[in-house]
Amino acid sequence: MAWDPTQGQGQGQPGNGGQGQPGSGGPEPHPGPGAPQNPYQGQGQPGSGGPEPYSGYGTPQNPYGAPPPQNPYGAPPPQYGTPPYQQGSYGYAPPQQGPRPIGQAIQELPNQYIKVLTKPSAQTFAEEMGKADWAMVWIQLLAIAIVGTIFGLIGSAIGAASSSFATSTGFNPGAVLALTVSGSTFSFIAVPVSFFILVGIQYLLAKAFQGQGNFLTQSYTTLLYQTPIYIASYVLGIIPIIGGIAGAALYIYGIVLNVYTIMAVHRLSGGKATGVVLIPIAVLFLLVFLCVVAIAAIFYAAYRTTTPYP
Repeated sequence: MAWDPTQGQGQGQPGNGGQGQPGSGGPEPHPGPGAPQNPYQGQGQPGSGGPEPYSGYGTPQNPYGAPPPQNPYGAPPPQYGTPPYQQGSYGYAPPQQGPRPIGQAIQELPNQYIKVLTKPSAQTFAEEMGKADWAMVWIQLLAIAIVGTIFGLIGSAIGAASSSFATSTGFNPGAVLALTVSGSTFSFIAVPVSFFILVGIQYLLAKAFQGQGNFLTQSYTTLLYQTPIYIASYVLGIIPIIGGIAGAALYIYGIVLNVYTIMAVHRLSGGKATGVVLIPIAVLFLLVFLCVVAIAAIFYAAYRTTTPYP
């Protein structure tokens, strides 16, 4: 039978959909027994989405599990103001509070007194700085003057019982009235004047040491310890001997609290704040000593001039 070249067209020709020819879209022709075999067939080719060749375990895993978080304690707490004692100075900056009603501020004063007296530290005074108010400054100065006048009158009355102020019929009303008026007038003038002089001197010294506070805040925080200490001194002052000892102890404790006040208000170190407090005291004692020496010298000179030489 002769071969017809046109017979069998469409059986494996390119593009005719035959059996396994390239581009025909049909199945691949079955290789013969001598064709080389693929050694990796069925084991996953690279890039085929299967496991790596010869891996046996698929994608390698982290034997230690998920890595630990960078900060095991969570986010750090928020910072409020400058960190304390940064660069050798006290740096707590409390938030400024709005103005409070006078009644509420007066009701809060006893708790503030207890706090600063029982927890003495610069941090304690720094927490009260935001409440500074001129009205409360004058109210506390008025309270000191009133209490000082009352207990000063009581002490004077006790002493006057055996003095020339007492007559055979009892106390002289005129003398007691004069003592009360003069004592009250002196207290209402002397208390604020002496207070502002002392605070002003400390304020200028603190500024010389590069302090950062203001006069109102220093005045307010100073009165938070001076008011209860002065009132306690007035009350204990009417007790003989014990009152003097207690007053001296309270005065020393007040110096310690004054140092903490300067540290908190002006953000100064302990050494600088101590210098601000002690320099005026040292100058005052020096002036008193010089005055005593001068008075003694005057009396001695007067005595020598009136007494004839032997």
